[in-house]
Amino acid sequence: MAHPSEPGNATVRNRATDPLRSTSSQRATAQSYSASVVQEEETEVAIKEPGITASPNRALALTAGTLFSIWGVLGFFFAADDHATFLGRNGGLLWNAFGLNPGLATLWTLLAAALFIVGLGNTIGSRSVNLVVGVVLVVLAVYGFVFSNTSANVFALNTTDNVFHAIVGVVLLLTALGADKENLRALRAARA
Repeated sequence: MAHPSEPGNATVRNRATDPLRSTSSQRATAQSYSASVVQEEETEVAIKEPGITASPNRALALTAGTLFSIWGVLGFFFAADDHATFLGRNGGLLWNAFGLNPGLATLWTLLAAALFIVGLGNTIGSRSVNLVVGVVLVVLAVYGFVFSNTSANVFALNTTDNVFHAIVGVVLLLTALGADKENLRALRAARA
């Protein structure tokens, strides 16, 4: 019998271990493939939907929704004086500053509901609703500035209301147009 140190035995040993080497290289390839699949799955999970604190549009939608829900609910109590009609120039005062009637309180409550729903939903929906609500509020502010002292003032708007609507509307518009660009790009790429 030949000793292991002889050259002939190395050839026999190499032939015997070749199947093991190919099996181990196949295992390494399979492991690297499964690692890349896991990495892709982790990447997909990471770009699905940013949290509320990571998405300015979602956070602002919830914040503005909270503000409008408080204003809207309290508005029903303060707008309920003897002269207030649902849509009319006469109404009550909220905190001795905001003029309102039940129609404006209803509008604020509807805006709050829309903002809450999308704020708890997703970034793309939050951006879209922030844009729409921002436009509605800016139009309402312009309407109030133009028609506040006329009979066309159906929401009992005063200057405080108009400034409030203008500020919140512009903030919503700027956030919808300027924030979450990377989040939206990643979400749209993931859907494609």
